[in-house]
Amino acid sequence: MKLFRQILFWTHLVAGLIAGLSIGIMCFTGVVLAFEKQIVAWSERDARRVEVPAADATRLTIAELTERVRAVEPEARPQAITISADPRDAVAFSLGRDNTIYANPYTGEVRRPVSETVHDFMHVMTDWHRWLALGGDNRPFGKAINGACNLTFFFLAITGLYLWWPRSLSWRAFKAVMLFNWRLTGKARDFNWHNSLGLWSAPILIVLTLTALPISYRWASNGIYRLTGEEPPVQQGRGPQMNTPQFDIQRPAHDARPLTPDAFFDVAKRQLPTWTTLTLRTGAAPQRGPRG
Repeated sequence: MKLFRQILFWTHLVAGLIAGLSIGIMCFTGVVLAFEKQIVAWSERDARRVEVPAADATRLTIAELTERVRAVEPEARPQAITISADPRDAVAFSLGRDNTIYANPYTGEVRRPVSETVHDFMHVMTDWHRWLALGGDNRPFGKAINGACNLTFFFLAITGLYLWWPRSLSWRAFKAVMLFNWRLTGKARDFNWHNSLGLWSAPILIVLTLTALPISYRWASNGIYRLTGEEPPVQQGRGPQMNTPQFDIQRPAHDARPLTPDAFFDVAKRQLPTWTTLTLRTGAAPQRGPRG
């Protein structure tokens, strides 16, 4: 048992040293990306936020706002339109990947954020988090490294709990490794802090690493489907071909006319009384342009 513990200890140490850099990058970028929506919204508030003229101010229709957008971007073909329940939020028109423009729903003024620095920074964080900033054909290699390091992180959390477990099952022994001792110095302090922080964070780390496995490995994703009694999606090409739900949609009459965007939003509002944001995807072809 002593030999096994020594082997596990050195494996734990070496694995942590080898995978530590990638794990550190994923942890830092993951924290930043967890608040991406809030950070980007704050940095682009000059375009995203508007002043409400009055409590009973009339909002322009989506069709009118679309015309204002096309006056600024003559070739604009919005792929998606997003409205917010907050009256201070502008209506967002997505013209393609990284190309969003905002329209004031009361005045029709069309704006882009003055600065795109934070927006670009988030793209850098995504590239590091998913592919270690590798591009092109090297992206799968970066993803494989991050996936392996995520598995290593799970191994570190599990083995750390085993190595932490005191040999003497007494309160004194447990207290020595599970509680901070601020009076310690040197190696004894480092040992105490490592064990205490590792113990209390291990359950969270185990959940995080386990839930990341389906993102990194197809076998883990398929395993979830099988555990829930479903068939994994059919794999075609580079990505999974998801099982598309089948709906029985009644064919409209010959004289039926499509609903306007405003009518679509009204229906959604009635069906979702607690809505905060609604997005209508128009299916228009992507448009390249400056990022916003």
